[in-house]
Amino acid sequence: MRQAITTALACLLTAAAGHAQGGSPSQQPSATFRTDVNLVEVHAVVTDARGEFVRDLTRDDFKIFESGRVQTPSVFQLVDTPMAAQTRKTTSLTAEPDVRASAARFEGRLYVLVLDDLHTNALRSQSVRRAARQFIERHLADGDLAAVVHTSGRSDAGQELTPSRRLLLAAVDRFHGQKLPSITAERLAVHLNDRDLERAMNSSGDTGSASSSNATSRTEDPRDAERGMNAQRALGAIRNIAKWMSDVPGRRKSLVLFSEGIEYDIYDVFNNRAASSIMADARDAVAAAQRANVTIFAVDPRGLTQLGDEAITIQSLSDDPQVDYGTSRGFANELLMAQESLISLAQETGGLAVVRQSDLAGGLARIERDTSRYYILGYVADPTTSPGKFRKIEVKVNRPGLTIRARRGYVPADLKSAERRDTGVKAGTSPALAAALGNPVPVGDVPMRVWAAPFKGTGKSASVALAVEIDGSALQYRQQGDRFLENLELSIVAADHDGKIRGSDRQTLNLKLKPETHQRLTSGGGVRMLSRIELPPARYQLRVGLHESNGGAVSTVPLDLRFPTTQNCRLRSVDW
Repeated sequence: MRQAITTALACLLTAAAGHAQGGSPSQQPSATFRTDVNLVEVHAVVTDARGEFVRDLTRDDFKIFESGRVQTPSVFQLVDTPMAAQTRKTTSLTAEPDVRASAARFEGRLYVLVLDDLHTNALRSQSVRRAARQFIERHLADGDLAAVVHTSGRSDAGQELTPSRRLLLAAVDRFHGQKLPSITAERLAVHLNDRDLERAMNSSGDTGSASSSNATSRTEDPRDAERGMNAQRALGAIRNIAKWMSDVPGRRKSLVLFSEGIEYDIYDVFNNRAASSIMADARDAVAAAQRANVTIFAVDPRGLTQLGDEAITIQSLSDDPQVDYGTSRGFANELLMAQESLISLAQETGGLAVVRQSDLAGGLARIERDTSRYYILGYVADPTTSPGKFRKIEVKVNRPGLTIRARRGYVPADLKSAERRDTGVKAGTSPALAAALGNPVPVGDVPMRVWAAPFKGTGKSASVALAVEIDGSALQYRQQGDRFLENLELSIVAADHDGKIRGSDRQTLNLKLKPETHQRLTSGGGVRMLSRIELPPARYQLRVGLHESNGGAVSTVPLDLRFPTTQNCRLRSVDW
């Protein structure tokens, strides 16, 4: 792809590039985690008999057991982040800056909202949209990052990690459920059809070719294969999201699943062909979440329900007393299976399930509290103990009457088969910058600000012009004679809504400053670098990264924007 690239250096005598108005810091400094593949991180939520979070525990109050062996925490921190209602400066969805800036440290919460369209009845789509919107509008603070994912794989409807509530709400509004009809209703329809056919044949005397449908035979679900595939797709989405979040240490990573649950009967392996495969996929999804220390919060937007909507669709019941298709028992069993799948995903990862509750608002508020108040415990595991096998984790405190929720275990990552993530950077990009651009959370070691504006490009393409302004006082200059030296590396990657890299740029700038220029930069000036990339019209997330060589500092800034068609390419079409 042809790119037109220009670079310019300007000594900006205005104020240096400021930090972003980032997330609200926790009351304690952030924990520092070593780069150690054997360091196990556990987040523990401790509550008293009234359900209130207990804040006054110390390192000595905790005991961690891994597969029965006592572990000594080498990392301990209490995280007590203010609630969203306490930190928001505005509730406006349009008052968003047209400049993105790096933050010194990301201190906000990290959410991925998973909207399970594969297991949501189309008539109840509005319930999911309402619940997800409520979570974004009431429980997402100004410094938080969130993404929206649809389990069906509709990447055009999702949203990458962003602080913009407006973009998140737009992704939620694109949700539409596509759940298959009820298992109970489908099996009843087949049973009634077979019964009527047999009666018609018997009344005509043609009994020889009649297909027997005695009461003891089990009517198959005609959509069993499709239903099983949908369950595997949803669990696969959870597994992939957990893997994607695995690179973020030192904070609670939350997957909020809005779903009516997987109603497939995984315990009847003889009659349900996909049962064994779904059980394996469920284990893989939980293992991936446990390994990445991702907490799953499951929300059933239906609240208290008895599947009344499905029961209304039943036009006729069987007169066979041994058949429960279409009865309350059949729908109750179906509902129980679905809700148990949500509860299991949450419990195994240390989260909670908001199911069978009339107070949905209270459940969403509890999720925010869980992601805001917790203890971080870290210990170094023995890599030689049962490699590749599940390791059970149990957290205890020496005070009676307290309840602890934490992940129940993990399977160590197989480093030999670890997936290599393609960040899309150009050849020659420094490893530190490539790693930072592949991290879901932005880094802010060097304060910088980024502008971006799309306009009509050549042919069918559109162009985006970017200006990156770097705080000159944050650079680490090396003096050589009467000159001050610093090398800057700028990398820009453009990924579309499918995650495909559609364009990139890499530039380097070698500064050799005179003393008077150096003085201007260190006293409030900055460096500006310009770039232009041509891309097909689409919705993109641009990742802008900077690496300075003397100190090794790295900063990244994500930008969300939408390119209009080339026939109507205007600056106001940018989605910040």
